[in-house]
Amino acid sequence: MKIVIRFISLFLLVQPPLNGSGQTITRTPDSTAAKPADTSNDSLIQVADSIRLAGANSGVMKSVHEAAESIRIVRGVPGMVYAVFSKDSILDFGVLGYRVFKSKDPIEKNDRFNIGTNTAAFTAYIAAKLVEAGKINWNTQLLSVFPEFSKKAFPVYRSIRFQDLLSSRTRLPVFMEMKDWFRIPETRGDISSRRRAFTHWILQQKPDMENFNQQKIIFSLAGYIVAASMMERVSGKTWEDLITEYIRKPLNISMRYSWPNRMDPTAPAGHWFQGGSFHSEDPDTWVKVHPVLYPGQGISISMPDYVKYMQANLSGLYGERMALPKSAFEFLYFGLPDYSMGWNNGSYNGQSFAFHERISLLFNCRTEILKEKKRGIIVMCNSGERDGRGAVLDLTKLLEEKYF
Repeated sequence: MKIVIRFISLFLLVQPPLNGSGQTITRTPDSTAAKPADTSNDSLIQVADSIRLAGANSGVMKSVHEAAESIRIVRGVPGMVYAVFSKDSILDFGVLGYRVFKSKDPIEKNDRFNIGTNTAAFTAYIAAKLVEAGKINWNTQLLSVFPEFSKKAFPVYRSIRFQDLLSSRTRLPVFMEMKDWFRIPETRGDISSRRRAFTHWILQQKPDMENFNQQKIIFSLAGYIVAASMMERVSGKTWEDLITEYIRKPLNISMRYSWPNRMDPTAPAGHWFQGGSFHSEDPDTWVKVHPVLYPGQGISISMPDYVKYMQANLSGLYGERMALPKSAFEFLYFGLPDYSMGWNNGSYNGQSFAFHERISLLFNCRTEILKEKKRGIIVMCNSGERDGRGAVLDLTKLLEEKYF
């Protein structure tokens, strides 16, 4: 089954990476088999506090950094940050460039970047926590949680299950173009009420039949918002509260939503081509991530905190020091072929491989893990343009060749 991730229409013409393809996977059925449950269920904080920088050869790290800086300059990207990590150490870490195009304000290691639809993996994780707590299960039907929506929902949506939404195996509209976001009905009430209203509205929209007719998996931003609305109803808490309860507090990490400089004007600005020029967007920009859509693309996070989260996930895949059974992590990453719960999957040189790479309008981020080697890579930049994506793929390829 072919993976198709639709990019926002402004960014369809992506230049090829300087070092060749940034996606180096060969998919095999063996990479998706779930493993038996593990009863390890310790606190996340034990993993969060375990980060240390490995004693890598400084000359090697310098050469990688120099190559990364060359990629940034050739691609014309304002700023980048990258990390290579194992489940208990950081093998390489670098910051490059500037917070704002043509400025001399350098990127710092604790600066936050918007990770776009990589947010989906965080939402899938809290879904697994609610399944483990018995609040919902993977096969719970959408309209059993919202029976009041049955009358107006398209018939094709009536069999949608919780896991279908998180694995993008529905016929809901993908909702990935900016013009779609301006169609979101403006409703009163708290954020849960607004997401519930979005769910009611999207179930009345025409189905997207391409994934059904052509056997394609098409990432659906709308699907993640509907899944989040289900979680809010069964838990009685907002998605933001669930993120705090299950990720932010246990890991002792900091997150913001929407663009980083909305909360901190000195944070990295996002960049894109608009009005005939490449430029940064100010904190009060008209280009905002709609709060209803935060569960699918809203998180901004620093690299050290993102590494903490991913190290905790790597540990969880080995049943070590995590707040979910090993089988739950296996399902999140590899439980379904090609795209499971927020993660694309396949094989890389015969090893289980998972990744998510996505453009937000103004930023780009790619995250990968190689399970058997117990390593991961994260690359982020503050450009949502095609050269931003190209730089992320170029640098990812370089780090794959060095560390995978």
